[in-house]
Amino acid sequence: MADRIFVKDEIKTKEYFTPIQYNLMKKLETHGPTTRRELVKSLNSPRTTIYDNLLKLQKRKLIEKFTRNNGMRGRPLVFWKLKE
Repeated sequence: MADRIFVKDEIKTKEYFTPIQYNLMKKLETHGPTTRRELVKSLNSPRTTIYDNLLKLQKRKLIEKFTRNNGMRGRPLVFWKLKE
């Protein structure tokens, strides 16, 4: 479990994050839109943990997901980004 809870100062209202959520927000802030696969590799966490926390942040309306299809067959890539 998480030992600490981080507070993000940039948001007007105080937002509390678990360490994994804080790391996800920082990664999206520095690298821009990113796929879940890239987040799993860079944060070295299980994909289900990353996905669960992405959904929690999405419910709080802090991040959003979008798809990009390059005109190729198959599933489009799903990217996550910070909400503006």
